[in-house]
Amino acid sequence: MERKHIPESENKLTILYALRRLQPATAMQLLQFLVENDLMNYFTMQLSLSDMQEQGQLATTAHPLGDLLSLTHEGEYAIEAFAHRIPVSRRQLMDAQAPRWREQFRTEQLTPADSFTLRDGRLCLRLRLLEGSASLLDILITLPKDTPPTFLEKRWRSAAQAVYNAVTLTLSQHFVPSDAPLPPTAALEQSGQQEWLLSLVDDADRPTLTLLLPMADEALAQHCARRWPQECETLRQRILQELQDGLDD
Repeated sequence: MERKHIPESENKLTILYALRRLQPATAMQLLQFLVENDLMNYFTMQLSLSDMQEQGQLATTAHPLGDLLSLTHEGEYAIEAFAHRIPVSRRQLMDAQAPRWREQFRTEQLTPADSFTLRDGRLCLRLRLLEGSASLLDILITLPKDTPPTFLEKRWRSAAQAVYNAVTLTLSQHFVPSDAPLPPTAALEQSGQQEWLLSLVDDADRPTLTLLLPMADEALAQHCARRWPQECETLRQRILQELQDGLDD
């Protein structure tokens, strides 16, 4: 039988234990894990989080999905010293469920996606592929009015790597260093000691596809920029194909 009252201290320890098993997670991801496993509700979690942050047991790191929560030294000490106060059944449940959720949350964190509506009613999706805190690919793609964004945003999680491979392989084909000028729809700037940021747009006046692609080699980045005008429509269709795969299933 489920206990009617769970002490506040146990709820806080449950959050610490969950985060240790999940590794860094947003508050929304943590809530999903706790609620789906019938460990805690929204209000209890929010009250506990506020107290724990004030007590220095949790740290936050900025992320496109929202701040990532992780344990501080104080949080690690608390769970090391008092984990035994969490019922064994609860600890076993979190131990069993955390690996699956951790993998899902990691994928979400590496492939953030969101959308907004333009003034003319068209939908604009922003799709990113990250490696740690570094960006590998940043896409803005415009879609017709009334396009439902939710499925496409979720689909990006499984499509991101295929899209990244398609973009890099297509643009880098037939690489030969050249001094030819870059097309007006491409721009290249140095963003670090050994990194170049390639900005590509299909139409400067009314863009429907924009790509930001960090690259380590300037000559290769210039080559990709020169190939962009002839490949941008192909890549747009490939991106849409990957996003819409399964839409009619």
